[in-house]
Amino acid sequence: MKAPFILGLALVVLAVFPLTGSAQETAKISFNDTIKPILREKCAHCHNVETLPDRFSVESAELAFVKTKAGQAIIVPGKPDESLLVMALESPKLHEKAMPMVGPGPNVDEIKLIRQWITEGAEWPKGPAGKIEPLFKAKE
Repeated sequence: MKAPFILGLALVVLAVFPLTGSAQETAKISFNDTIKPILREKCAHCHNVETLPDRFSVESAELAFVKTKAGQAIIVPGKPDESLLVMALESPKLHEKAMPMVGPGPNVDEIKLIRQWITEGAEWPKGPAGKIEPLFKAKE
């Protein structure tokens, strides 16, 4: 008699509180573990204050969350479709605004991670944890 009751109770609980996705599906994208390595490897060699002093830099949050001279935001937390970074990465390679201009850029999966990170609010730590040191700096 107890077994049918417990089974029925379990079915009611599952109906009211359905199982959600795995922890991996619900975990937010980590800037330090996921986004920072992509930006360091694929973007920072050009997008730093030394190589492109008048342009967007990925060296820190303060330098990354800016607007272009035309007023377009590079990163808009929660809005990847309004973020110039996503537009540039997803543009066809021959488009004038496509990034990177030279060298390998983020692959499709890395771009999806950047897009998801922006959707989740684009959390970028302040201070040393949020600093990105380019692996090398491109020469003009």
